[in-house]
Amino acid sequence: MIEALYRLLKNLGYDHPIHSPLTHMPIGLIAGALVFFLVALIFKRKQLVLSARHASILALVFAIPTILFGVFDWMHFYHGALVPAIKFKIFLAAAVLILLGLGVILGSEVKLRSLAMTLIYALTFVAAAGLGFFGGNLVYGQASAADIGPQIGVSAAPAASTGGGNGAEGKAIFASNCQACHPGGGNSIVASLPIKGSKKLASLQSFSGFLRAPTMPDGKPGDMPPYGKDTLEDEQVGKLYSFLSTEYK
Repeated sequence: MIEALYRLLKNLGYDHPIHSPLTHMPIGLIAGALVFFLVALIFKRKQLVLSARHASILALVFAIPTILFGVFDWMHFYHGALVPAIKFKIFLAAAVLILLGLGVILGSEVKLRSLAMTLIYALTFVAAAGLGFFGGNLVYGQASAADIGPQIGVSAAPAASTGGGNGAEGKAIFASNCQACHPGGGNSIVASLPIKGSKKLASLQSFSGFLRAPTMPDGKPGDMPPYGKDTLEDEQVGKLYSFLSTEYK
């Protein structure tokens, strides 16, 4: 169902994460809630305490679909891989929901002096800022201005070594499907199993077989999801192999 949604959006000309544009609403409202409450404290304006609570209610409303579509983006673009930045985002998203809920409940009474509410609004803002930081790190943390550009997070590498057009296409496929877990040919999930020097790069056949049904060295399933033909066609696998075997074999 998730992949069908992204295919539909791609056919409509939208090939980007869904939740990214949605994040501006809850983050802006969370910042607004903090500002309203601080101004209320400084200038003794009780009505702004209520405004802060209303902003928190709206932030909670918008946070739920934003997080939901964030999970969709994670499943689609990162195939559910629990890279460190994703783990931090999951923790911070849960914290934001809890803090917003507390702010809505405890903020029902109009009080100008409340250390608990000040801390709740401040911590919610910090958690939201953390979500933005780790989200940006996912997109730009491994990025370079060279070749394809930072918008798809391609790691820097000499263009001559990628083998021309096919190499550039393979590099783009790597950036879209592998970069998050294998920056620079490494492995963010299992550091002892990098792409660099992997025996799976011995031939296209062995690489393709592993990609379609990845397993750990002992034959057991690992964290890496299988890439079926609905995700990467045989031609794309070939281009990806050409790039990887040139760069990391």
